This record gives sequence, structure tokens and C-alpha cells, in this order.
Amino acid sequence: MANYEAAKLEILEWLSETIRVPVDEIDLTKPFPEIGLDSLDAVHMIATIESTIRKELPEDVIQRVTCLNDIFEMMREKMAAA
Repeated sequence: MANYEAAKLEILEWLSETIRVPVDEIDLTKPFPEIGLDSLDAVHMIATIESTIRKELPEDVIQRVTCLNDIFEMMREKMAAA
């Protein structure tokens, strides 16, 4: 998927279903546990992102990011480098 905004929306929709919170109520600045995302969900989210953007993120991505804004910035950079 070449469009960053479309990819971001797809990830937010997946996350919304996972944590059962409407997309517009997800706080992109809160740490993953505070939005209801456990470690297994975070691993699944990374796999979903990689599948969506068809690029691999760094193996230590979970340790390098603290919130959704961080992960979306990394995703944007990966997509821009294509």
C-alpha cells in the first residue's frame, strides 16, 4: 500500500477493533499499555503494519517506540524510503 494515510487508517481500524475503542477516541500519544494494547497485541500490530506497508520494521521496534505517533512516524519513514 503506497499511501501513508490509507495505511495509517487501516492500522487504526485494526487497533480500534482490537482494543474496542472508536478510532477517533484513540490517543496517539499514550503508551501502548495505557490504550489497552498488551505485548501480544503490540507484536500483532507490528506484523499488521509490515503486511500493510509491505516493508519490514526494525526487529527492536517495540523497544524503540513508546506510542502510536512513534510507530506511525517510523512507518511513514519506511514508506517514504520506497
